[in-house]
This record gives sequence, C-alpha cells and structure tokens, in this order.
Amino acid sequence: MIVIDSSVLIDYARKEVKLLRLFRKLKLAVCGVARAELLAGSRSVVERAKYITILNNLAQVATPESLWGVVGDYAALLGSNGVTIPLSDVIIAAVAIATGLELWTRDKHFKLIQLFLTALKLFQEPP
Repeated sequence: MIVIDSSVLIDYARKEVKLLRLFRKLKLAVCGVARAELLAGSRSVVERAKYITILNNLAQVATPESLWGVVGDYAALLGSNGVTIPLSDVIIAAVAIATGLELWTRDKHFKLIQLFLTALKLFQEPP
C-alpha cells in the first residue's frame, strides 16, 4: 500500500490521464491530514462531493495519538537544521514513516524532509 499526498490527489481530481491509470493499478491510502488538505481546497459543493468520492475509494490510514509527540520532534529537528516545512507535511511524513508505507507526493518539501528523516520512503512515480 502507498500513502498519497494531497498534491497527487489534486492532479488525480483534475483527471490527469497517467494518474487515472495508476490509481486503478495501485493499492492506495490517504491519511486524515491529506484528506483535510484536499477538502480545504474545494471551491464548490460539487467539487467537494467529487473529492469525497475520491477519498472514500481509498484506504484510510489513522494517525495514532502516540504519533503527535513524534511529529513535534520531527518538526523541531527540521527547524533546528534551518528547514521550514508546513506542519501538515511533517504529519504526513510521520504517518508514512510510522506505518512503513511509501509516500507518493509531487511536493518538493518531502525530498527535503527525507534528507533529515531518512526513514521516509518516497514512491517513485513511473514515467
């Protein structure tokens, strides 16, 4: 299973042909923060309904209570190294690391996170 970031979900919702094929072939999951990010970007009731349909067809990965301290530690580590990353991205990375799942993203922040959190496995999107 692969955890997907909102950057991939947005492109999928825009019906990018490559993603339409890959979504049918791969076992994909989403965590609560990526779900919230996608829904926060909806511009209409119709678009929100489309997003909910997409999200409900994915496996859901929980964020356990015990992970919040780890998220704080990760954010502190990044910050102490001069890396400013949105907390939502740190949470998504922490969920991927904690579950041992690869993270599929198109967001450059995660490559930067991976420099310091080497346990983060990023999915290599096929050409």
